[in-house]
Amino acid sequence: MCCGMQHPLRGLFLRNYLLQCTKNVLPDVEVEVARPGEYEGGTISDSIDFISLNFSEMNKLWVRMQHLGHTHNKEKRERERQELRILVGTNLVRLSQLECIDMNKYKKNVLPGVLEQVVSCRDAIAQEYLIECIIQVFPDDFHLQTLTPFLRACAELHANVNVKNIIISLIDS
Repeated sequence: MCCGMQHPLRGLFLRNYLLQCTKNVLPDVEVEVARPGEYEGGTISDSIDFISLNFSEMNKLWVRMQHLGHTHNKEKRERERQELRILVGTNLVRLSQLECIDMNKYKKNVLPGVLEQVVSCRDAIAQEYLIECIIQVFPDDFHLQTLTPFLRACAELHANVNVKNIIISLIDS
C-alpha cells in the first residue's frame, strides 16, 4: 500500500465482494416512476453504469498484476492471473443477467463500454479472455446484430491475441 495505492490482488477481491453484495440490490427491471415523497431507487442505467465501472476497475487491477514482483517470477504471476480471471469475467456475467438488457440497451450502453475497456487495456491475456467472455455470456442474437463493432474491436486487439480462435468461438456459439 505504498503511496496509498491499493494492492491489485486485494482490490480484485474487494471489488468482487462489492459486486456480490450488490447483486440483489441493483435494479434489474424497469420500474414505474415513484410518486412524490416515496423512495426513489436507482434505474437500470445506474445498474449498467455501476457494473461497467466495476468491470473497468477490476480489469485495470488484473492487468496491473503483471507488473508486480521480480522479473524471475513472471511465469508464476501469469498463472495467478489466469486463475483470477474469472473474478473480472463475473462482471460480464452479471451484466448479461440483467433482465432489462435488450438489443437496444446492449448496442448503446453495454457493448461499446465493454469493448472500449477490452481494447484499451492492451494486454493480450486480458483481451483474449474478455472477448471470449463476451461471446459466452451474451445471447447469439446480440452478437449477430453487433457483428460490425465487435469485429472492428477484434482488429484492434494486441498482436499476441489469437483472433482466429475468437472468430471460431463466435461462429460455434
